[in-house]
Amino acid sequence: MAVLFPSGRRLALVRSTALTLLLALPLALALDAAGTQAEAQEVAALPQENAPYEMVRTLQMLQGQVAQGNTQAHMAQRTLLQHMNEAFLAAPPSTWADARNARAAVIHLLSGGHPNVIRKLLTLKAAPAVEEDLMRGALAYVDGRPEEARRLLSGYDPMDMAPSLGGQVALVRSALEVADNPKEAMRLLAIARLLMPGTLVEEAALRREVFVAGKLGDIEGFQSLSIRYLRRFRGSIYEGDFRRRFGLALDSLGFSENDDRFALLESLLAEFDEDTRRGFYLRLARRAVAGGHLSIARKASERAMPLAMPGTYDETQLKLYQAAVSLRPEDIQSTRQLLWSIDRKSLTPQDRDLMDAAYIVLNHVRHWPEPPRGVIGEFGAYAILPAPADSSWSKPVMVQAERLLKQTEDLMSKQKGRF
Repeated sequence: MAVLFPSGRRLALVRSTALTLLLALPLALALDAAGTQAEAQEVAALPQENAPYEMVRTLQMLQGQVAQGNTQAHMAQRTLLQHMNEAFLAAPPSTWADARNARAAVIHLLSGGHPNVIRKLLTLKAAPAVEEDLMRGALAYVDGRPEEARRLLSGYDPMDMAPSLGGQVALVRSALEVADNPKEAMRLLAIARLLMPGTLVEEAALRREVFVAGKLGDIEGFQSLSIRYLRRFRGSIYEGDFRRRFGLALDSLGFSENDDRFALLESLLAEFDEDTRRGFYLRLARRAVAGGHLSIARKASERAMPLAMPGTYDETQLKLYQAAVSLRPEDIQSTRQLLWSIDRKSLTPQDRDLMDAAYIVLNHVRHWPEPPRGVIGEFGAYAILPAPADSSWSKPVMVQAERLLKQTEDLMSKQKGRF
């Protein structure tokens, strides 16, 4: 078990702790796949003489590397949190009389630490040097009791706290406000970024702000926040979650419904890699087709097609979307060929329905429409067209039909005066 030394010893260790952990943890984690014996060796190799606030400082440094895409740091974080859980639970009650350590316990919990640490602190006879409501609110949040957490934490202004704690509290409070009060959530996320720049807290705040900007209909904010995220945290371990939130914001902001908005989006999508751009254009094309916004569907599918690998399902979908928006009379032949090139069996049920609908429209365009119900007589005028220059269009059955029609017309002319 970890042993916490008196404060005099701690001061001598402050300078070396962060560097030692950051160097030792990734090396130890390289043996993680070897099993539980290797894991035990990793924990044993960690420095044992750290105050809670020092270990939290190291954790936040490590998480900053996670935000930059360091996979070793991401794995090392688990071992450090496990070590902190053991050390915090073993610490004597006097440890928590230091406000820095008491705040560190709350930060530890909100950073992924085990809730048993705070549960233990709440049972101590000598109250820790941090507000009880803050501890209970943080515990309610991680335990999945949002209403209680919101009530307990609403009175705490992150700007009045130490930045390392205030940033975490702002992030948590924003998550509790976003459903009912997205504007307040946006304000709190901006505070979280302000208090903890360059950290995982800032990275998480930016990810969430992109989504909230979509809820608020703030296109300008959505664009600027997205670009800021991509330029500061491209390659983050959590970039996949950013792309998911970005896609949801595309839907809520109506980029697939408005030509002007679609034009604004193209420069933003240029910030992404080709695979991601293709995915977003495909998403926009799908929604535009479903919503009947054919010009946007056409543009989105045209942008995505050069990015699709031949023979992939993405290419098949894009062919289908291009066919669905090219059902004008002058496009009949090319659209028919495009539809014929698609293997219907390979489509999802939703895409099969779209293909069937495209065929129905195509067949209606190819045939003279039926007259409205109740109309008697011809539907419209006709024109006599000259025969095509290429005589191969004429088949023997057509010649025979034309001869029979001519004979019928002659007979009718002869009989006309007799009735």
